[in-house]
Amino acid sequence: MGLLRIALFVLAAAPGTANAADQVREAETAFARAFTDRDQARFFSFVAEDATFLSPKKTLSGKAQVMQTWTPFFGGREAPFRWQPERVVINGAGDIVLSTGPVFDAAGRHTGDFSSVWQKQKDGTWKVIFDGPGAPVCPAAADPK
Repeated sequence: MGLLRIALFVLAAAPGTANAADQVREAETAFARAFTDRDQARFFSFVAEDATFLSPKKTLSGKAQVMQTWTPFFGGREAPFRWQPERVVINGAGDIVLSTGPVFDAAGRHTGDFSSVWQKQKDGTWKVIFDGPGAPVCPAAADPK
């Protein structure tokens, strides 16, 4: 019985895929909160040096370009949009995670969805390596006449 307890303790203490998914959910939430809190340094700390961010009109390659393009979003007192993770899925190796969820405008309207790909770094932290829009929200159907 003692060996069984030790084995269960070791398995529970070992980092697993569920733990990694929880870590990325927390990282994505902190990433979004840093944006909402207008904390540029914290926000950019989640971006990998070789990150690629996609927008509808251009591709940003590398953290420096991401910083240059995203810095103006921090100009106002309030964030122009916000997001939250809804679905977090990890690969079998436990080192790549996809986070997706809704994006809301400043008025709280659901304007689209995001997708972020996170990679576990050598130091054990998680960084965004790909970020971009998911599907846009479908427009509401016009009232039939």
